Formats: sequence, structure tokens, C-alpha cells
Amino acid sequence: MKLSRRSFLAAGAGSIAGAVSSAVFPGMKAPSLESPPPAAAKTAEGVKGRPKLCVSTYSLQSFRRDPDGIEKSILTAADFGIDAVDILHRSMPSEDNAYCQKLKQTAYRNGVALACLSIHQDFVDPHPEYRQRMVEHTIRCIELAYNMGIPAIRLNSGTWGTTGSFNDLMKARGIEPLIEGYTLDDGFGWVQDSIYKCIPTAEKCGVVMALENHWGIAGTPEGMIRIKNSVNSEWLKFLLDTGNFLENPYSKIEQVIKDCAFVSCKTYQGGGTWYSLDLDYDHIFKIFYDADYRGYITLEFEGKAEPIQASVESLTLFKKCIDKYYTNYPVK
Repeated sequence: MKLSRRSFLAAGAGSIAGAVSSAVFPGMKAPSLESPPPAAAKTAEGVKGRPKLCVSTYSLQSFRRDPDGIEKSILTAADFGIDAVDILHRSMPSEDNAYCQKLKQTAYRNGVALACLSIHQDFVDPHPEYRQRMVEHTIRCIELAYNMGIPAIRLNSGTWGTTGSFNDLMKARGIEPLIEGYTLDDGFGWVQDSIYKCIPTAEKCGVVMALENHWGIAGTPEGMIRIKNSVNSEWLKFLLDTGNFLENPYSKIEQVIKDCAFVSCKTYQGGGTWYSLDLDYDHIFKIFYDADYRGYITLEFEGKAEPIQASVESLTLFKKCIDKYYTNYPVK
């Protein structure tokens, strides 16, 4: 039995879980997700914008480098009624124009938006030549996103690189010493100067650079805000990752959500790949609602459970929270 997009959207939160479980995962116990009546509208017209559901391609692929994985992720999103996908740039087998246009057309024909291109770069480096290569990489990715009809890229500040591998950085809970002989002000200066060089291309292409709290200098609200205020451009916004504030996440989320262009929500069924957090998503979505966040809510599943099943469970939970706090549209 194939669960269609129409049936997914028509189902309530509780029946979604049951339908998906019986169709895709026989024997799986459906969680109880009965939603309360939707919140009252804030406007006299009875309409309030609400976030859309998105899923990262790596959530559905479990980090596998499948040459057809992104296209499969788009089709899976369509089958499950998910509004959009966030493409992990490193998982793209090619940047060839024919491949990129194929993805764009597959998404369009299946009613799925390509919401973000998540790229990697590192501007925290004392060598100007290296930083320039990172600037050129970022500019190329902005143009790639524009070519694919993607309105935002994920931007990293970069890390000091003094703890070794990413696994070592995770063991250190994202905390690392500075490069010897350099200061925190040096690091912020490198990041701000590098981002500033990318602004003209972002403006020309209409692609927002969404700075994520992805460890390093932008790993705290204070660091994110300092970079954004220094660059001072409408083409630099924030990308909140709920799983990257390891301590006191809720107060930190509140500090950045009003300037977010995009939000990633982490889940860890089966135990985290690097770590697990016990995140209260009812609390988090209330923060989103209070800040009037209306953009995409994308799932980043980083657990060890079966990825499709865990993604369905997580997205059903997110839909329940949206239904609880946001007004339903009059046209459904």
C-alpha cells in the first residue's frame, strides 16, 4: 500500500501516524497524537501564516552517499505530504546543470519545494588564500542554489580546527581552544570579511545566506548576533539548529528566532549519532509561535533508528505542534 500525498494531508495527526505505520512499517505501534483544537486566529480575518514541514535529504538517507538519494528523498517527501526538502550539498553526486535541472523538475512535478541548500565552508583560518577559496566556494554555491530555484543556503562560520576531527569536536561538546597567536576578534574579523564578500552575489541571485549555530564562532547566540550586526545586510539571516545549543537551549532559541530565515529541528530516535538531547518540542514550537515564525521547519534526524520510520514519527510530532499553536488555514 502506498500512502499518497492527498491521504497524508487529509488525515488528522493521529491517523497520519497510524496510516504511515501500517502502510510502511507493519506492526509498528502508532503514537497517540490527538491534537487539541487549533489556536485562535490573531487577526480579525481568521488567518495566520503557519510554518511548513521540510525534511533534510540526509535524514531520509541516513548519511548514505546514494547517487539517486536526493531524487528519492524528493519523491518520499511527496508521498508523505511533506512540503519541502533541504538538500545537503555534500551528498550531491554532481553539480552538472542537467542533474540540477532534473532535481528542480522532479520537485516541481511532485509539488515539493527545494527550500535550502546546506553547504559547508570554514572562514576561521589565518591564511587569506584559504579564506578566499572558501569565499569562492560559497559564491559558487549561491549561484548553484539560484540555478536550482533554491532561495537560501546554509552558512557556517567555521571552527578553529584545534580539536582535530569533527568527532573529536563533538566529544568536546563543541568547545575548542583558539589557534595559538590569534584572538577571538581575529576570528570574527575573518568571518565577517568573508561573508561581506559574498553579499553582492547573494543580492544579485536573491539567495539568503542563513548563518547556522553550527559550532565555532557562530555556535552561540552572541556570536551569531555579532556577525549579523557587523555584516548588516538583509541577505544575511539566521538558521537555527535546535540540536546545536547543548546547554540552556530554550533561552538561546528565543534570542535568535526573530531573525531566522530557516529552522532545523533535530531528533535522535535509537540514540544519537554523536549525542542525544531531550528536547521539548511543545515548548520550542510555542517559542516559534510567539516569535511569529512562519518559515520552514525542517527535520534533521541524527539517530540510529531506521531513518524513514524515525522521520515519519518526528514530522508527525512537528505537525501536531504546529496544529496546536497555529491557526489552520480556511482553505485546506
